[in-house]
Amino acid sequence: MGLAALRRLDAKGWFDLRCSVWLRWRPPDSCVIDGIQRSTGCTMGKHNIEVEEGEGIAAEFTKGGENLRITLRREMPKKMWSTLTKKGEEQIVNLIAELIAASDLDLFEIS
Repeated sequence: MGLAALRRLDAKGWFDLRCSVWLRWRPPDSCVIDGIQRSTGCTMGKHNIEVEEGEGIAAEFTKGGENLRITLRREMPKKMWSTLTKKGEEQIVNLIAELIAASDLDLFEIS
């Protein structure tokens, strides 16, 4: 989500971006916050990321007057969770490769 936002908003991250995230405030959903902080530099310490309890996983990124909403496709958490909990190592490696190769639009709804 964070990398997609940086590309689409032509942002450098760290100080020129703000983010609001909506998700279930518990793992594994809340791990998305770690990824957004790492990829964008939006951090709780700088107060340029906010998190709210919500259904699904979505984030809105703001750079200047531009806003971008990114929502994780509904089928993705179930697909990832079922692979990680019920499949063998080869299937997990394949899933990781699939996620790396996926386009932003394969993973997210972007508006």
